[in-house]
Amino acid sequence: MPFADEFRALSGRFSGQLEFEAPLSRVAYYRIGGPASVLATPRNLEDLALLHEVVLRTWCPVFILGWGSNLLFPDEGYAGLVLRMKHLFTGVEETGPGRLRVGGSLGASALLRVAAERGYGGLERLTGIPGSVGGMITMNAGTHLGEIGSILIQTEMVSFGAGSPVLEKRIRVHEPSDFSYRRNHFLGSSDLILHAELVFEPEDPARVKANIDDLYQRRKSTQPVDLPSCGSVFMNPKSSGLHAWQVVEKLGLKGYRIGDAQVSEKHGNFIVNLGSAKASDVRALIRLIRDRAKTELGIDLHEEVRILS
Repeated sequence: MPFADEFRALSGRFSGQLEFEAPLSRVAYYRIGGPASVLATPRNLEDLALLHEVVLRTWCPVFILGWGSNLLFPDEGYAGLVLRMKHLFTGVEETGPGRLRVGGSLGASALLRVAAERGYGGLERLTGIPGSVGGMITMNAGTHLGEIGSILIQTEMVSFGAGSPVLEKRIRVHEPSDFSYRRNHFLGSSDLILHAELVFEPEDPARVKANIDDLYQRRKSTQPVDLPSCGSVFMNPKSSGLHAWQVVEKLGLKGYRIGDAQVSEKHGNFIVNLGSAKASDVRALIRLIRDRAKTELGIDLHEEVRILS
């Protein structure tokens, strides 16, 4: 593709990694996905600016990728630039009493390690959520303890895409209306998160660590962490009074399989890759569950996983 040559010309000036026709299965938790025309992993803002210049010149399609944990890539791949934000901003610093500035690329597990070392209480609600801080904010990720939106003060972001001529940082100070269940209401499709400011409660580090360890053990005992998946497939249909996994169990679909995609025998709201599952297999299982939930139980299920077409 013509735009790929423009990205190749960055060689020597780009300090991160540029790959061409790179299999997206390698960068997604699902281990599913065809090749991306360009897969770029920037290391700094200068790298980001170089990529943006090419996007402005070529109007190349762009997909912003965090850690790939809540995502299903298509078998055909992606004809454009996949901007992988895994290594760009990963710092953690206290900015005041009970306030943290964290990088949008920081993994949730890394943030929790810091929380356990320093006694940052309240962050335990993020235990077991795969992916980055930016990804968690994008989907307002959470557990039974609460969602990230409830401890988020502000977000620093830029718009990256052909429709954004300048990489201009902007700050969003949050209010409750910015989030709902598993959704944000302020990010555009080309927005990428640089940093976020969170609140925490000072706690005894040993107590925070014990809480996190206990929650991890609960997750390991109830979820199929040993197989590739996207985490929870469906949002909980709250109006039904049931969790999504309970809906799947009522349908008798635990363990049901299409190709190498299987509804987990351990947790009904997980679809796992048994080894060589295709995106089409996973999508077929999702359609089956959704259609049967509607026709047999009168329940509307909506995907939590993001499906890129």
